[in-house]
Amino acid sequence: MLAPPPLFRNSKEFILVASLLLSIVVGRLLFEYKNFNNLKSLDSYYCEAQVENIYRAKSKFGNDLLKLKTNDGMSFYLYAKSGTPNRFDWVRVRIKLSKNSTFFDYLKGFFAYGEILEYSEEGFDHKAYVRAFIDQQHNEYDRLKSFYHAIFLADPLDTEIRDKISYLGVSHLVAISGFHLGILWLIVFGFLYLPYRYFQERYFPWRYRDIDLSFLSLIVLALFTLFVGAPPAIIRSYVMLFIGWLVLVFGLEVLSFRFLLFALLIILVVTPKLIVSFGLILSISGVYYIFLIIKWLKGLSAWFISLVAIPIGVFLFMFPIGHIFFPETTIWQLSSPLLSVAFILFYPIVAIMHALGFGGIFDSMLITLFDFPHKSITINMPKYLIVFYMILSFGSIFSKKIFYFTLFVATIITTWYMTLYILSP
Repeated sequence: MLAPPPLFRNSKEFILVASLLLSIVVGRLLFEYKNFNNLKSLDSYYCEAQVENIYRAKSKFGNDLLKLKTNDGMSFYLYAKSGTPNRFDWVRVRIKLSKNSTFFDYLKGFFAYGEILEYSEEGFDHKAYVRAFIDQQHNEYDRLKSFYHAIFLADPLDTEIRDKISYLGVSHLVAISGFHLGILWLIVFGFLYLPYRYFQERYFPWRYRDIDLSFLSLIVLALFTLFVGAPPAIIRSYVMLFIGWLVLVFGLEVLSFRFLLFALLIILVVTPKLIVSFGLILSISGVYYIFLIIKWLKGLSAWFISLVAIPIGVFLFMFPIGHIFFPETTIWQLSSPLLSVAFILFYPIVAIMHALGFGGIFDSMLITLFDFPHKSITINMPKYLIVFYMILSFGSIFSKKIFYFTLFVATIITTWYMTLYILSP
């Protein structure tokens, strides 16, 4: 069987396209930098924003720290001086950037001085009805409301349950990403398959069923992305999914590292602020290691690669990467591969059960699971080890021996972290 042709015919063509995309990214970042300077020069800036999250704390600036987001995607943090609003409320605020604020802060989400002026009626929240429908199915377990808001509506998690999920090492399962979109793709594809086949066989048998159904599924996922507010995490996942579909339709090679870099540049063209996103780094790293596993283990059974090699391999490869940004460690993070496989069945089941009004079917089991981790320890990885691991990861593209050695190093780091946790008081 002939291998599919590559997306780019040669290195020169790839460099030309990559350079063009990179120049667009730089241009868009320069435009954002201009907006940053304009905002920083103002004594006061008035805007309407939605309260995405509330962090209970007291400081000289106020009682509670609020995370807010405007309609145009600007995120910032503001201390509530009096009268903390509720999550998802829309408020009108007056803010000012600190003189010490950097462009990096602006892109990532900055701390602002200011105050809430009033509640706003103009910020209609189209997800409010769905939240209420979910909440009434979890009256006994308030903590799970935030969990289901996150996996169905891409809402930020409450601080308490976010920490519990982080201790289990399954934060990637809660924040909607390509993993969730892939599962939703299968649900939509399967739901449309039988009725489409009925009409196709009778009225338009010349159509290619898989392409049509895939395209319809993409349209549904696009509507879903818009409905949940098009957060950056979902945009990057949808863009990569759409590009991958186009490449497959044209019969080109998908599992290549040039394709991965091309997709990354397209994502940054669409949403340049993601250049400072830890989530984007982790997402691209996860796909990178999946490509490595498939590249060097492609001679093995497809089922073994899908259900064993990828869940366990990605967990081990990503363990050092994830702990660069999130150094909290618990022994329960070892359950991540198993929980990742279980989530493939869990997600569509709870989606259907919520639609039928029986979403609380797994509540007691989830509460027990989230209550397992009682403590965590913080371990900061040495910088030299980070650099060494990055070099090995890049070198794994070119050598199967380096690939296995990188896996060995990742296993040693994981074992080292788990041993330190066990020995901690």
